Amino acid sequence: MVMIFVQTLFLFLFVKVLLRDWRTITILDISYALACSLVSSVAFTTMGTYIWLPLLVMVMLFTWWHTRSFSEAFFIGLQVGIWSIVIDHISSLLAYSIKLNNTYLIIFTGLQLLGLIILNAILMNTHIKTTFDRPTLNRITAVLLLVIYLYIIVSEGLDNELRIVISNLVVLMVVIGFAIAIYDEYRITIRAKYKVQQQNLQIKNDTRYMNEIEAHYNELRSFRHDYQNMMLSISEYLKTDDLSGLREYYQQNIAPVTKRVSDEQYRLEDLSRVKVKSIKSILFSKLSYAQSQGINVHFDLKQVLESVTTNELDLDIALGIILDNAIEATAGHYSGELTGAVFMTAQSTVFLVQNTVFDQLPPLWQLKAVGYSTKGQDRGLGLSQLSTIVNRNENMILETRLLESVFVQRLTVKWE
Repeated sequence: MVMIFVQTLFLFLFVKVLLRDWRTITILDISYALACSLVSSVAFTTMGTYIWLPLLVMVMLFTWWHTRSFSEAFFIGLQVGIWSIVIDHISSLLAYSIKLNNTYLIIFTGLQLLGLIILNAILMNTHIKTTFDRPTLNRITAVLLLVIYLYIIVSEGLDNELRIVISNLVVLMVVIGFAIAIYDEYRITIRAKYKVQQQNLQIKNDTRYMNEIEAHYNELRSFRHDYQNMMLSISEYLKTDDLSGLREYYQQNIAPVTKRVSDEQYRLEDLSRVKVKSIKSILFSKLSYAQSQGINVHFDLKQVLESVTTNELDLDIALGIILDNAIEATAGHYSGELTGAVFMTAQSTVFLVQNTVFDQLPPLWQLKAVGYSTKGQDRGLGLSQLSTIVNRNENMILETRLLESVFVQRLTVKWE
C-alpha cells in the first residue's frame, strides 16, 4: 500500500513538471493528489495491478483541470503513466540484481526523484514541448500509447514473473525510441516549414514595401507636375502685378497642399531609423495604409533600430496583428488617431501602438478568447493568435490596456 501511495504522488508531480507549473502547487493540487493516493492504496488490495487503469483516468482529469484540453490531458496522462511503469520495471530489475530485501521502494523513489530533477532541468532550459501543436497528432499518438499501456497492465495482471517484467521493459524501450524518432522527424519538418513561411513572408513584405515605394514615387511625380502648374500660375499673377489675386490663389490652392504634405510626410519620417527590413516593411505599409484611410497617424523613433533579439517572423506577425486591429478600430471615424512608437530601454526594445476607441469594448480577457470578435462571427483569431505567438517566445511580453478612450498595446522584446 505504501508503494502505491508513493507511485501515485509521483504521477501528479510529473504532471506538474510536464506542464512547467511545479512552482505553483496549490492546496487543491495537494488535496486531489493525496485523495487519489489514499483511494489507490485501499483499492489495490482488491484490484491489484488493474488499479492503474482508474488511476490513469484520475491523472488525466487532473491534467485536464490545468490545460482545459482533452487531447493534451490524454497525451500527458499516458506519458506520465508509461514513465512510471518504466521506472517501476527498472527498479524491479535493480532490486532483483542486488538481491537485498526491502530495497525496491528506495530504488524506485530515488529514480523518480532523479527523473523529476532531470526532466525539470531540460524543460526549464529548452523550448521542448510535451505535446504536439496539432490536437489530431496528440490523439493518434495517445491511442498508440494507450494500446501499449493496456498490454503491459493486462500482461502483468496475468503473470508477475521476471520474464514478463523484462519483456515489457523491452517493449517500452522500443516504443520510447520510436516515439523519439517520430518527434525528431516532426521537429525537422516543422523547422523546414517554418523557414519556408519566413521566406514567403519576407518576399511578401519586400513586395509590399516596393509597391508602397512605387506609389509614393507616382505621388511625387504627380506633385511635381502640380508644382510646375502652380509656378506658371504664380508667374502670370506676378507679370500682371495682381497681388490680391495671387494672395487669394495661395490661400485656396497652395496653403492646403503645403499643410497636407507636412502632416503626412513628416509624421512617418522616423521610419528611416528602422534598419530591420521586415519590421520596416510592416510598419511602413500598415501606417501608410492607415493614412490613406483618413486616420491621423503618428510614429516616433529617436534611436536607430539595428536588430531584434527574437524570432523575426513571429515579431512581424505580432506587429501586423496589432496594427491591423488598430486600423480596423479607427478607420471611418473623423477623429480617429493611431500612434506607433519604438524605443529602447537598458534591457529591451519596446513596440507601442495605441488607437482611439469609439465603441464599448468587452473585458480584455474576452477579447483574447479564441473565436471572439467585436466584428462578427469567425473574425476573432487575431488576439488569440497574438497571445500564442507571445507565449512561445520567452523574451516577449505583451501588455494590453484600455485607458478611457485609448486602446494601448505594448510589446516588449527583452535583449538576450
